[in-house]
Amino acid sequence: MECWSTGVFGLNAPPNRNEMQRRERFIAPVLIVLVFVSSAIAYGASVNDPAWEKIVAVGKKEGKVVVFGPPGPDVRDAFTLGFQKRYPEIEVDFSGMPGAQVAPKLVAELKAQQYRTDLVVAGTTTALEGLAPVNAIVPMQSFLVGPESRDLSKWKAGKLHFSDDAGKYNLIYGNRVQVAFVYNRDSLAPGKIKSWKDLLNPEWKGKIAMLDPRRAGGGLDISTFWYTNEKLGLGKSFIKQLFTTQDIFASNEERQIVDFVARGRYPIAIGPSGTLTFQLKAQGLPVELFGSAGLQEGGFVTASNGTISVVKNTPHANAAKLYLNYLLSNEGQVTWSKASGLASLRRDVPRDHIPEILLPQEGISYQETYREKYVLMRREIVDFINTALQR
Repeated sequence: MECWSTGVFGLNAPPNRNEMQRRERFIAPVLIVLVFVSSAIAYGASVNDPAWEKIVAVGKKEGKVVVFGPPGPDVRDAFTLGFQKRYPEIEVDFSGMPGAQVAPKLVAELKAQQYRTDLVVAGTTTALEGLAPVNAIVPMQSFLVGPESRDLSKWKAGKLHFSDDAGKYNLIYGNRVQVAFVYNRDSLAPGKIKSWKDLLNPEWKGKIAMLDPRRAGGGLDISTFWYTNEKLGLGKSFIKQLFTTQDIFASNEERQIVDFVARGRYPIAIGPSGTLTFQLKAQGLPVELFGSAGLQEGGFVTASNGTISVVKNTPHANAAKLYLNYLLSNEGQVTWSKASGLASLRRDVPRDHIPEILLPQEGISYQETYREKYVLMRREIVDFINTALQR
């Protein structure tokens, strides 16, 4: 179909051969420019923004960005490959480790004045209890200067979200309804557990594993929900009963307890993340997730590893700005969401790959255990658990 316009090409009549050739010579370079501009925008480059262009140039010269993040090969790829494809001049030096290891490692580095790390992807307990009190992380606003970082229209409620009350130190870009537990589908019928209190039944004695609730991670996150919901029949009484009567096997090794579930040694494991469970399930092992919203006490939301902070004296400041800009882009969030199993707070990121039981639903109010008021209670919670275990 052909269309001619008097506003651009002259008269409303079919052009002759010479006229068409002239137009083709005109259109070709215009199309090239449009493709270049649209590609630049899609990847977070800035058109007519000299300040951002300078950051890009300096970031490329820095040549590296160092990130602490969660373990797992899929997650590592999500945090590295896309960015390095976009900026091949910048190496992503990514160290994956359990959340409980992040703060001690980073604080030791800073105390030795060895400023190597730029960004930390970890849970809110690590950020707000392990890093913020010792000034190991800094306000992020001066790092959120890229086109994607500044475009708030794409985000839930038209803003970026933070776990800290000041809204500066720990950026939240994803969440999910917390996994209540992982279970062996050959050993446990899905409807068998309807309430957290069902775990107190004698039949589960010696059959429950848990990610150590005294350290940062899913075990402590779930214990926080228990501790703060006495009105739901949980609270201190429930925690004390669970830990003193049910012979809970606690471990710091997430992989170990999920493997135990897969082999049927412990049919139930409280605290492991969905990421590792997804990986084992994809391998054909009989492991399933049970979302907290499926229990009578209701669901609560965790940020898990959907948070990031900027480290004090970041050695590659401009590369860190580029990294944040890419991570917050549609491409960065889609890749991360698929690897982590968390829902992005960016509204244009699909959610069809996430099990419905883990998706926060519109119009439902969830307790957000990653908020500062809950995180700062966790020392009190750990002290109570230690006391209960000593009796």
